[in-house]
Amino acid sequence: MKITPVDIKNQKFGKSFRGYDPSEVDAFLEMVSSTLQDQVKENSQLKEKLSSVESTLIGYKDLEGNLKQALVTAQKSAEEIRQNAEKEAQLLMRETKIKAERKLEESYSVLSGLKSQIVDLNNLKKEYVVRLRSMLETHLKVLESMEKEDQSYKEELQLAGSRSQSKSSSDKEMKI
Repeated sequence: MKITPVDIKNQKFGKSFRGYDPSEVDAFLEMVSSTLQDQVKENSQLKEKLSSVESTLIGYKDLEGNLKQALVTAQKSAEEIRQNAEKEAQLLMRETKIKAERKLEESYSVLSGLKSQIVDLNNLKKEYVVRLRSMLETHLKVLESMEKEDQSYKEELQLAGSRSQSKSSSDKEMKI
């Protein structure tokens, strides 16, 4: 059975001849009633505060659960992002390697073409050198032939000149 401050205040005792002093009992009961009333108020306030704290605690527990869930989700997302980044990096590496191999093949093709052109140009150069040499040799032979002809003409002229001098000398001798 619960006793309230009002119960204490309203409590009446029977009177007896040698009993307690009624004014002291009433004063004591008033004091006990007042103290109990203060205790009941404080208890009620503490219950309200406890209820508020429990509500806050439930809110915090919910928040903690949400935070844990968010953390797990964030970790999963981070792991997915990391995996996607790795896959993307591998794909990019493969694409880059393929492009590099294509460029290398193109470079080898260009190099092969250039080597072929160099060989062709060297062959063309040799052909021109042979033609030029042949032409020069032909011109040299023509020049030598012309020099021989000139030499022959000179010799003939000298012979003709010496004959004419000898003829003139013989004509002079003959005149004398």
